[in-house]
Amino acid sequence: MNRSFRLRALPLALPGLFAAPAFAGPQQSTTLETVHVHASDTQVTETPAVQVRVTRDQLDKHHVTDSSDALKYAPNLQVRKRYVGDPNAVISGRNAGTLQSARSLVYADGLLLSNLMTNGWDGAPRWGMVAPEEIGAVDVLYGPYSALYPGNSLGTTVLIHTRLPDKLVASASAQFMSQDYSDAYGAGGHYNGRNLAATLGNKQGRWSWLLAVNKLDNDGQPMQYAAATTGGNAARAVPVQGATLDRNPNGTPRLVYGANTIEHTEQTQAKLKLGVDLGDHVSALFTLGYWHNHAEDRTRSLVRDLSGQPVYTGVVSAYGRTWTLPASGLAPASIRETHALYGLELNGRFDNGWRWTAVGSKYDFVRSQTHTASLAPPIGPLGGPGTVADLGGSGWETADLRSSGPLGEHHTLYAGLHGDRYVLDSRVRQASDWRGSADGPQQSAFGGRTRTYAAYVQDVWGFAPAWTLTLGGRWEQWRAYDGQRANATTTLRYADRQRSDFSPKAALAWDFAEDWQLRLAGGKAVRYPTVNELFQGSLSANAIVNSNPNLKPERDWSTDLTLFRQLANGHWRVSVFQDRIADSLYSQTDITVTPTVTNIQNVGKVRMRGIEGELALKDVWIPGLDLQASAAFNRAKTLEDRQYPLADGKWFPRIPKLRATLVADYRFAPDWDASLAIRHSGRQYGSLDNSDFVNTYGAVSRFTVADAKLRWKFAPQWTASAGVDNLTNEHYWVYHPYPGRTWFGEVRWDY
Repeated sequence: MNRSFRLRALPLALPGLFAAPAFAGPQQSTTLETVHVHASDTQVTETPAVQVRVTRDQLDKHHVTDSSDALKYAPNLQVRKRYVGDPNAVISGRNAGTLQSARSLVYADGLLLSNLMTNGWDGAPRWGMVAPEEIGAVDVLYGPYSALYPGNSLGTTVLIHTRLPDKLVASASAQFMSQDYSDAYGAGGHYNGRNLAATLGNKQGRWSWLLAVNKLDNDGQPMQYAAATTGGNAARAVPVQGATLDRNPNGTPRLVYGANTIEHTEQTQAKLKLGVDLGDHVSALFTLGYWHNHAEDRTRSLVRDLSGQPVYTGVVSAYGRTWTLPASGLAPASIRETHALYGLELNGRFDNGWRWTAVGSKYDFVRSQTHTASLAPPIGPLGGPGTVADLGGSGWETADLRSSGPLGEHHTLYAGLHGDRYVLDSRVRQASDWRGSADGPQQSAFGGRTRTYAAYVQDVWGFAPAWTLTLGGRWEQWRAYDGQRANATTTLRYADRQRSDFSPKAALAWDFAEDWQLRLAGGKAVRYPTVNELFQGSLSANAIVNSNPNLKPERDWSTDLTLFRQLANGHWRVSVFQDRIADSLYSQTDITVTPTVTNIQNVGKVRMRGIEGELALKDVWIPGLDLQASAAFNRAKTLEDRQYPLADGKWFPRIPKLRATLVADYRFAPDWDASLAIRHSGRQYGSLDNSDFVNTYGAVSRFTVADAKLRWKFAPQWTASAGVDNLTNEHYWVYHPYPGRTWFGEVRWDY
C-alpha cells in the first residue's frame, strides 16, 4: 500500500457509528446494481487492527434467513444460532464464549442493536431489526483498538451497512426450509418453516426511502430435554417404557423422559428508512424498526406406561430403579414480544474538509412477556395456574456527536462525545390461567439503570512515507443506579455506584514493500457490569443475598500483530493476538465459603492467545471460482480464580482450540453459481474446571459442518435456489442441540 493511498484511506478509518459522508478510495466502493449503501456507512476501509468485510455478493451465494447469517463464515467467529428464528443468537469470537454477549457490539447504520442490559444467552443482538434484503455490506472489527467504540468492543464489533435506493426498486421472495432432526432420546422428526420477504423503495429528488417486510413461520427442534431425579415411593411407581438412561456431560447418570421448548415461532419484521438531503452540506436519515415474535414452546413426553399412554409426572420405575418426574418438567410456555427501534442520524461537512455526525437511537421493549404453565400435560396446555414474566418498558437509548478532519498535511483527527442509558425492569406475577394476563400477586421483581458518558480523541499521523501511527484515548464515566430486588412482600434497593476510566489505544503500521503491511496494535478496554449482572440475587430474612453489587468491570489489555499481503486477485493475512483480562465476569460457584454461593463473580485473571490465518482469492485456477479460507488456533486459559480455584490453569469455557472455515463459490455459467462451505470448531469445554467430557445434551461440542447452495437466474429478474445446511447431519451441541440437516428452497423476484 503506497503512502498516497494510505493518507486517503486513514481519514475514513472506523467511522461506523460516527461516520460522516466522504469520498471512497479505490478499495472502498461497494457496487450494487440499483441501490447504494447509505453514504455515512460506506467508508470503513481500515481499522487500527483486523477487519473483515462480507459483501452483498457473498451473502447472495449462501443461505441467509436472518442478518446473523452474514457472520456464518467470518474468521474465528461463531454465532450460537440454534434454529431458524432464534432470538438468542450470541456472538462468540477470539476472547468471548457463547455466554458472554456483552463482549460484542453490533450496529446497523450507526444504531446500536446489542442488548447490553445483560451478559449471557439472553443478551444476543437484536438481529430482527435488520432484514437480510436491506444489507449492503458487513464489516467485522476484531479487538478494542479504536477509541471510537466503548469497552464492549474488547471482543468483536460488527457494522451492518444497509442500502438506500437511487431509483425505484422492489423485491419479493419466498423461502422454505425443512430440517431432518434426530436424537438419541426419541424426539426426532421433520421440522419445517417458511420465510416471506418484500422490499419497496425509491429516490425522488432530495428524498430516498426503503421499506422492508419479513414474515417468518418456523418449527424448531427440541431445545431442552427433561430429566428425572432418582428416588420416590417405589410402591407407587408406574412402570414405563421409552425413557433413555443417559449421562450428563460430567458423566453422572440421568434418565431422560421428555423433550421441551419445541418452539413454533411466528415473527413479523418491518423497517422503514427515510433519507433526505437538507442542503448541499447536510443530510439526514430516519429509521423506524418493528419486530414482533409470537412463540409457543411445546413439550412432549417420550415415555409410556404399560397401556401405551404417555406419562408426564409422578413416580415411575425404569431400568430397575425408581425415578420422580417433576410436576413442571414438561410444562409448556409461550412468548409474546413487540420491539421498536427509532433512529435519527444527521451528517454534515464544512468547506475546510471537516465533517460532523450526530446519531440518536432508542430501542424499546414495547411488550416482552413469557407465559409459563405450572403443570405439565395433559392439563398444562389447556390452561391452569402459571406465571407471567414481563420485561415491558426495558430498553436502551444512545446519543453520539463526532467530528473528524485534517490537521495539516499528515494528521487526521477524530473527536467525539457519547452517552447511553440502559433500563431493565423485570417483573414476575402469578396467573390463574397462564395463557392469559397476570392477574395474580407479584412473585418477584428486579431491575435498575446504568448510564455512561464518554469522550474520545484519536489522531492518525502519517509521519513518514511508509509509516502511520494512530494514537487515541477514551474517557468513560459509568454509573449504576435505581437498582432494586423484590419478592411477593418486600422491595429492597441497591446502593448507587459510579466510576471513571481511561482507555489508551495505539497502532503502528509499516508498509515495508509494495502491497505488504506489518501492523502492531494495542489497547485497553473497560467492560462495565450490565444491569442484570449487578442486580442479581434474591431476598432472604429481609436482606439481599447471593448478590455482589460491587462487581468490578472487566479490564482488557489487548495486543495484535498482523502481517497483510495484497494480491492481484485477493489477499492473505496472519495475525497473532493476546488478551489479558482482569476481573472477567462469569457465573460460577464460590467454593471458599460455607455454604457455597453461585452467582456472577469476578474471575481474577484470564488470558487468551492465538494465531489467525485468512486467505481470500478470486478466479482461482479457472474463471469464476472464488475461495475463502481461515484457521485460528486459540489458547484461552484461566490463570487465577480465587473463588473457584479448581479453574486455575484450565481452558476457559466455550472458546474452541481451533476454528476453521473453507468456502468455495463457483460461477460455472452466466446464470448459474454454486457454493460449498465447511465450518469446523474444535475441542472446547462448558465448565470452568473442564470436568465435562461426554458429548451429549448439555455439552459444548466440537463439530465439522458442510453447507451447499445452487442458484439459477432462470429469467430476467427471477432467481431460484436450493441447497442444504449441515449436509452430513452432524449431531452437535451448544448445551442445546444445533440444527440437523436442513434443506432450503427459494424463489426471488427483483425489479
